[in-house]
Amino acid sequence: MKIKKINEENIIFDNGYKLEYYHKQDCCEWVYADFAVLKSYNVSTKTGKRIKIEDIDFCESLEELILGIENMGFNMISKIGEKFFVPCYNEQNGYYSDKLELILYEEKIREKIDISEFVEDKI
Repeated sequence: MKIKKINEENIIFDNGYKLEYYHKQDCCEWVYADFAVLKSYNVSTKTGKRIKIEDIDFCESLEELILGIENMGFNMISKIGEKFFVPCYNEQNGYYSDKLELILYEEKIREKIDISEFVEDKI
């Protein structure tokens, strides 16, 4: 599957799948995955050549797609093993939850994983 569109809240793929983060936000917090950073990738980390992230083919399973990095975020792994880093943040005063999930779905949820341990705390 290839990326069709990148939003702040989700990534839309050409096969109809969407990848989004979920956190029940309260008034004084923001816990999120910064998908927008994917728009800035224009050079391959494997070859050093110019790329368009929309041309990269990704796996259709969260287990193969996501590689977490504790307290930082996660890498999205392409089918050829190229890594694209997505930072995750917890911005709050420490009173609220830092629980963050990634959900891969089509019309219904296909897979869901807890990525709370990959979130960088900015408390």
